Amino acid sequence: MSDLQHLIHAARKAGWSVQKRHGGHLCWRSPGRGAQVFSASSPSDWRANQNLRACLRRAGLHTDGAENHGQK
Repeated sequence: MSDLQHLIHAARKAGWSVQKRHGGHLCWRSPGRGAQVFSASSPSDWRANQNLRACLRRAGLHTDGAENHGQK
């Protein structure tokens, strides 16, 4: 399972919705706060994954044990 798939699984487990949009990007929505984060559906490098994690953390998603998965 890729780092992005682990993150999607953790988000859905936390009650977030993750949907693929028409252009191929992902829309991440928080369960109660109404926060939205948009990302590429296939981040190009490890830094893109870290930036996505930071955006989601600021929006309220805390993935606990999955934080360092795939980090170089």
